[in-house]
Amino acid sequence: MKALYVLTGLVIAFSLAAVPAEAAKKKKRVAAAATTQESYVVRDHDGEILGADPDPFIRLMILKDGKIRDQQGR
Repeated sequence: MKALYVLTGLVIAFSLAAVPAEAAKKKKRVAAAATTQESYVVRDHDGEILGADPDPFIRLMILKDGKIRDQQGR
């Protein structure tokens, strides 16, 4: 019975030791500034850029307003 406890303890100890070793191997990804700024861009269904703003409400209003029309209303 004691052998079962010792074996279980060893399995748990080795599995807990393996987790930090795997975490140390992973490389941290650095987000590029262009990727962050690209998330602020609002595009229409054709892919044309309508505008950009970091505020989500303003991005919604840009999307709602759509393309800016000229003075003749085309």
